Amino acid sequence: MRRRDFLKHASAMGLAAGLTGRPQTARAATSIWGQYPDFALPALLPAEKRAKNVLDIFLYGGLSPWETFYVVPEYGTPDNPTNPNQQWWTFQSGVDSVENVYNGCFGDAKPPMLQPFGVDYNGKEVNLGPFSEPLRSRADIISRLRMHVVTHSLEPHEAAIPYAMSGFRLGQPKLAGLGAAIQHYYQAQAPVITAEPYAYVLYSPGDFPTDNLRAASSIGLHPGSARPLAIRVEANTSFIDALQRQTVSSVRPQYDALINHYRQKYKERLLYPGAVEPTRSQTMADYNFSIDTLQQTDALVDILEPSYFSSVAGSQCGQNSNNNFPRMGLQLAAHLLTRENSKARYVNVVDGGLIPASGGGGYDTHSKHVQDSARNLKNLWTELIAIINEPGENDPNKLNLDETLICINTEFGRTPWPQGNDGRNHHPYAYVTCMFGGPVSNDSQGIVGAIGPDGYASGALHPAESRAAILSALGIYPFAPECYAVSDVYGAGSETDAGIWLNEMVLGVQS
Repeated sequence: MRRRDFLKHASAMGLAAGLTGRPQTARAATSIWGQYPDFALPALLPAEKRAKNVLDIFLYGGLSPWETFYVVPEYGTPDNPTNPNQQWWTFQSGVDSVENVYNGCFGDAKPPMLQPFGVDYNGKEVNLGPFSEPLRSRADIISRLRMHVVTHSLEPHEAAIPYAMSGFRLGQPKLAGLGAAIQHYYQAQAPVITAEPYAYVLYSPGDFPTDNLRAASSIGLHPGSARPLAIRVEANTSFIDALQRQTVSSVRPQYDALINHYRQKYKERLLYPGAVEPTRSQTMADYNFSIDTLQQTDALVDILEPSYFSSVAGSQCGQNSNNNFPRMGLQLAAHLLTRENSKARYVNVVDGGLIPASGGGGYDTHSKHVQDSARNLKNLWTELIAIINEPGENDPNKLNLDETLICINTEFGRTPWPQGNDGRNHHPYAYVTCMFGGPVSNDSQGIVGAIGPDGYASGALHPAESRAAILSALGIYPFAPECYAVSDVYGAGSETDAGIWLNEMVLGVQS
């Protein structure tokens, strides 16, 4: 169903609900942050359809759809009078053609380069491309893959990355990574706050500090205690060593007692006579949280085993790296999400590639697009499917697709035409993100939106819609004041209608 048809239908449902006395605008008070208010309960997914946790993978640099998830062979053909040698056809000749590089990566046992997937909003058959292999070798994943065409207008990494990661543009006070809302929600439900986080962001050592990737661990208007634990996954244990507080280990009880003494004195200075809570209560609460968790770092030391920070070599498509950071990040993510009695509900892995792209790092392929994309994507998909249970496998240390929602995100796509001889430039006007697992089941498989022969999107999502839907998948109300607004779901008239639209159109879960 197209957006305008859905919203027309949803508005009629909202009117009917209003006639039966259901409030559609008044916000009911809730006792726990992130709970659905009574009037929005029709948009709350049933418990059996919600995800238990989320693995959110961010392909830093910009994923090209033309060789991966969105191949329409009739577009951009060499004899096309308007858009020749574009999209799938851009690099189909020469030594470093898509076919030659694919043959070199996968050898004689390779499957066909194209695999039919589904029909887009334009009625065109879309194929999965060669560089979605070996992900597409897993029929259990492809059978529940929901592909989203996404669009925005921000071409620089510095602006596109925060928008794609959070759904908010730079300068908006609410700009926060999903981890903040998820941490906030589960903390609000917990009877006792411990040092074990509910949300993590695992950064790659190869990112550029000026590209605003730290948006993934930003908190916006959430309290400071909602910040996810950000870890730079690299081949050393300095972070774990710091958690062990070795510099004060011999006098740790006395050190903590002194800190607690000064903390109490500071609290007393903020109290009016007869008051119970300090004047700057939220700031004081954040300060208290930081001190309490600092004094409980032993819990994190037990979780973050040193083996996950040991160097692991990688080799794909004839190229080698001493440090396979994507593998390290994904294996740590699986550990955090599957360990016994784990509290982790969200892990964001930032993938900067097995070897950063020649044109700008990560997947930023301004040059050597075909070779770098093939190598880094084969590595990513190989390592990802290795941590996901196959049907009937039931390894407790691997992710279960019936419990875990897996999201593939990126800041933009790559141009449907070449940049120079062998690269592709930034193209936020039509790109692809994906979801599978959790509530996204076999009934949800398909494509939302479309990309036309000119390489531009129609019926597409915007980053806020796909990000808000992840909260919905966990049963977290996406329209809490610190999160998204109805206006972030284009055309929605109420929070209830917007929530139902996120479930049905983004997640593919029908009411």
